[in-house]
Amino acid sequence: MSHEHLVKGSSLSRQLLRCPPGKYDREERLQHRYTRKMDFAGLCLLSILYISILSTSTNDIPDVLLHPMFACQLLTAIISVYNLYVEIHVLPRGTKEAADDFRVTYGPFGRWVYLTHQTIGLLAVHSVISVLAPCLSQRLAYSTYTAAPVVGATGVFVTVQYFNLVFSHPDHKQNCRVWAARGFRFGFVDGLRHSLPIVIAVLDMVARDSHALSAAMPSAFHTLCIHAVYMLMFLCMVHTNHAITGCWPYGFMKELGSHVWKWLAFAAVQGMLLSACASFLYFLGR
Repeated sequence: MSHEHLVKGSSLSRQLLRCPPGKYDREERLQHRYTRKMDFAGLCLLSILYISILSTSTNDIPDVLLHPMFACQLLTAIISVYNLYVEIHVLPRGTKEAADDFRVTYGPFGRWVYLTHQTIGLLAVHSVISVLAPCLSQRLAYSTYTAAPVVGATGVFVTVQYFNLVFSHPDHKQNCRVWAARGFRFGFVDGLRHSLPIVIAVLDMVARDSHALSAAMPSAFHTLCIHAVYMLMFLCMVHTNHAITGCWPYGFMKELGSHVWKWLAFAAVQGMLLSACASFLYFLGR
């Protein structure tokens, strides 16, 4: 079945609210349904895991006020929820014309194989719970302070590494051309959804009470360990997905191939950059 272009008359403002309809064949529609189900299932699981981890915290709550700048915290939550909306409802689903992006999401993780997808989902969950937590539980509210630099570092990391590794890569430029031919400004929307995480991370830190934040933040060593474990889990996910689909989520990963030492060096560098992002937020929080 031949593809029809997306509605070319739709303005950029409309495309920031809803992806214009297009015509897809049966296999593409099945893939869209699968990834949509995985998006919502993963978001539910992520929310449960986040609340469970925060609820099991045994940290003593110090005698400090947990009164964030509510307007700023609410703005952070609104931006993060909008970015999640863009990720799920505005960004177009896969097409066979962008073959790698289409096949890679047929794996067991759907679109959660992308670090960007994980980060946008996590930032939205974290921001919304941060707004609601003070009304529910002081311990839960305090735990969001502990999580803020850990979660926020992934937002800074995603923005920085998108423009460093992905933005100018030939595979990404090809995807932009594919969707531009269909009338969708993929390059702009993709840049927007990758730029907002660093904004959300900074606003989240600025909105919090500085005394409570200083008391709640985990040590630099603990943050480093958490990010190292997360990076290893992410790479295991990527390699598992590649073994099943034969595709990498990011074009630059093709250059790493099956070379163990290249992957180890890549993991070490990314881990250090993630720690540097956390250090930036630590400085901001103090």
